[in-house]
Amino acid sequence: MTALTVAIAAGWVFLLPSRPDAQPLAFNHARHQALTCAGCHRGVETSARATLPGPEVCAKCHASAPKGIDAGQWSNLQRTAVNWVKVTRVPDHAMFSHQRHVTIARLDCSSCHGDIGQRTTPVGRPPIRLEMKTCLACHRREGASEDCAACHR
Repeated sequence: MTALTVAIAAGWVFLLPSRPDAQPLAFNHARHQALTCAGCHRGVETSARATLPGPEVCAKCHASAPKGIDAGQWSNLQRTAVNWVKVTRVPDHAMFSHQRHVTIARLDCSSCHGDIGQRTTPVGRPPIRLEMKTCLACHRREGASEDCAACHR
């Protein structure tokens, strides 16, 4: 009976999906479809890393509090960084460059980020599981290098 309990507990911990991370704002990507990803996420086209937008990016379009955010919260957000929870992570042993994938390979953001532009609720989980088989499938489909040293440190 104890072994069965341990097996069920292990399955519960390792097999079931984890609870989604909570984001600090109820951001609606679908409502912002008129913008490009690079318009808010700096570095998408020009560097290895893309940024998560800070209040200065939002303030370019929003002079006053956007719908769903009270004026006090908006005022606080304009003075401090938004503590977005990063949900898509590349393992430390892998090298990834947004510029190489977006600008040079001309891949659409949805290749790795799924239907993010259609989302009406904040992202709490990676939309696509980034693991070697996912990356290799794309590299094969796009005719990109499969040389281990091209992506691994």
